[in-house]
Order: sequence, then structure tokens, then C-alpha cells
Amino acid sequence: MAEANRVAAGRVVIVGAGWAGLAAALELSEIRPASEIWLYERRSHPGGRAFSFTHPTTGWRLDNGQHVLLGCCTEFVAALRQIGQEDAVRFQPLLSVPVYASGAWQTLKSRRLPGPLHLLQSLMGYGHLSPAERARALWAALAVLTGSTERIDGQSFASWLAEHGQSTRAIERLWDLIGVAVLNGSSDKVSAGLAVQALRTGVVSGWRAARLGYFACPLSDLAEAAVRVLRSRGVHVHLGEAIERVELERGAVVGVRTKAGERVAAQTVIAAVPHDVLPRLLIHDLARSSELHGLASVPWSPIVNVYLLYDRPVMTGEVAAWAGQTAPFVFNRGRLLGTTEWDGRLLAASISAAGSLLGQSRQQLVRQVDQQVRQMFPEAGAARLLQAVCVWQTQATFLAEPGIRQYRFPCQGLVPGLLVAGDWTDTGWPACLEGAVRSGRTAARLAVNSRCIQEKAYNV
Repeated sequence: MAEANRVAAGRVVIVGAGWAGLAAALELSEIRPASEIWLYERRSHPGGRAFSFTHPTTGWRLDNGQHVLLGCCTEFVAALRQIGQEDAVRFQPLLSVPVYASGAWQTLKSRRLPGPLHLLQSLMGYGHLSPAERARALWAALAVLTGSTERIDGQSFASWLAEHGQSTRAIERLWDLIGVAVLNGSSDKVSAGLAVQALRTGVVSGWRAARLGYFACPLSDLAEAAVRVLRSRGVHVHLGEAIERVELERGAVVGVRTKAGERVAAQTVIAAVPHDVLPRLLIHDLARSSELHGLASVPWSPIVNVYLLYDRPVMTGEVAAWAGQTAPFVFNRGRLLGTTEWDGRLLAASISAAGSLLGQSRQQLVRQVDQQVRQMFPEAGAARLLQAVCVWQTQATFLAEPGIRQYRFPCQGLVPGLLVAGDWTDTGWPACLEGAVRSGRTAARLAVNSRCIQEKAYNV
């Protein structure tokens, strides 16, 4: 019995091999015996909601979405460094995004200046807004730096922008262009507190933080590399094995039970699962508690990506945006992946906050995006569209509605021995890979410091 308790006291079970769970396992395996770490994932592949697949008709290796990092995503880059994949992301030297509207192009770009000054010249020359709108946008940008994010969490970002003098056109051509991509929700549907925090961290804090980072390989390659590293260290990785529930006795964690009925003893469990899955892992009384009440009802916001292959190059840059259109951002997928034959030909149109498009057919979506591409890029006028693929991610991110802060839990506090991780937790970040990794690392460090796996826990 003492030996069984000793094993359980040293074991950490991580539920979920998305980037929160992977980050937790990587961090733990550097500071704890790897044989004590057990990682479970119900799917047959790691990576969670950031994965790749081979399209059955075209044979293309596609990501389920066009994920992009910002220069401020330092913890995700550190995780890539842990698995020897730091070269898998290439950052722009300086932020530069051409924006199309009303038949003309303007570019939002940085200069090597501190704080919000890096965007000052670009913003003051942004011809998609009137001179008065640009001046008011600068005033709002200064408010982003100083506003209390907690106080405005229950307010919509649109109402906050209106209070700061932003016109409907300014919201469409500037603020929603950024905000929808970062928060996966239009300004009238997302929390002003989280929007301001995200802009403060990733846009107005300096030129290094604002740069776009592109993945140079399929996302699943990175998650699979992480699993190889974990297994080489001795971590027990169980793919395709679902956890049914976290087991509690006398109000504390004692292990988990798999869907197959196996009981795995442990005194520390890191639940790195989506927000609506966590209540299902816990006993009914706890799932109905005030701490978890309403968590499962937090809505998801979908993203759809439309991949288009043309018979000739139609796009010369890496990324372009069209404010207010169906697909706000278009990426030169061929160039990002370093595929010369597809450079300028294979494009990825990313449509965030795509709930209004759920009823449209694939043909309708492809037609809309193809027409948009042809208006944006003159080179596409005579090009022939060879193939197109629509990839829906209906549960892409949680919708950061006003008041979302109350549902973003800290890592610990529900019950002894249970830690939570995931991009939905209280990371201070929107739903993104960086937030997921930060939450996983936090959970790992708390697990190490927890009484239940300190050396004295072996003396039971």
C-alpha cells in the first residue's frame, strides 16, 4: 500500500495533448523524472485544435487553419526551441500588411521605434481613414495603453471605441481588421477588456511584438516533434486514449479513469482540455458548483479557411488584407511553405468570426473568395482557378464575449491536486497558441511546487 501511494504521489497525469498539455509535459520533463509524467489524448494525433491533415481529393497537406504568431509570442517560440523546431516560424523583420479598400492599397507598417511610436507614421498616413479619423485613432491608441482592462471587461469593444471617438468606418477599416483576427469576434461581440489587453500586448507595445510570424511547415509536424521529444525523455504518451473522469476522494484528486475503465492513480492532474470539456471530467456535484457554473455554455466562434490554387501566380506578397470583406486576410501559402512551384498560386483566405457563413455551401464560399482575390490582385484577372478546398473549424476559439473574465479560471483552486490549463484559462491573452503554452507552463511549475509531489509526499 505504501508503495502504491508512493507511485501515485510522484505521478502527474496530463489530460489533453494540445499545446497546453504538450507545454506542460515539456516543462515538467525538464525538472521532474519523466517516468512520472503520463500524457493522455483522446485523438490519435497531438496538437489539439492546431493540426494538419491530408486532403482526400487534392492530396494537399493542409493546416486546419492559417495560424499566425506575433513577435510577442515568446513562450510558444521557447516551446519550439525545447523541441529543436525554432526555425519552423519565420518572423517579419517589421510588421507590414497591405490593406485594400475602395479600390486602393494602403500599408500598415512599423518602424524601429519604441512603444506605440512604431506605428505613428503609418497610422497618420493611413489613407483609408480621413485625417480626422486618423487623429482620433491615435487618441484611442493612447487610451489602449492606459485603460483599466478589468473595469471594461463587461463592455463591448465597439462601445468602448465609440466612447473614444471611433467612426463606423474607422472600426471597419482599422480596429476590426486587427481585432477580429486576434479575438475571432467582431468588436460588437467581444469584451473591451480583452481587446484592449490584446492590443496593448501585441500591437502598441513596440515593433518587435507586432511582427507577424509565419509557420514554415505543417502544424502537426511540430506537435509530433514534441511527442517524439517527450517519448525520448521517458514520458508515457497515450494517443487515442480518452479520459472519462478525474477521480476524487474526500475532495482531493486521486487519479483518473480512462474510457476503457482503467484507473490510473495520481495525486496531481493537469486538465489541459477545452472549456466545455472540463465540467464533463468532474463529478456532477463539482461540475454544478458556482466555480464551473456557466463554463460549458461559453460559445465557440468558428473560423473557415479557403485554399485556392490558380494556374499562374496571382499574388506577389506574403499577406494582404481587405477590410470589411468576406475574407479579411489572404496569405501566399506557397511562399510561406517555401514551395516554389506554388508561390503566388496557392493562397489561403482566412475568415475569422465566420458564424454568419455557416449556412453557405462550399461553392458559394469559394466563389466569394475567388471574386475577392480577383479584385485585390490584377494578376488574377486572367488566371484560372484549378482547385479549391474549404476547411471549417467550428470550434476554433471561445467567443470572448463581454464579461468573459468570470469564466477564465486561474490554474489552481478548484480542488487539491487539480490544475487546469488551456487558452481559455486566465492567461491574460486571447484564445491563441501563446496563451495555451503559457497556461501549460504555469500548470507545470505549480505542479512541481505542489505539496503532493514534493519529496515529503513520498513518506506516506
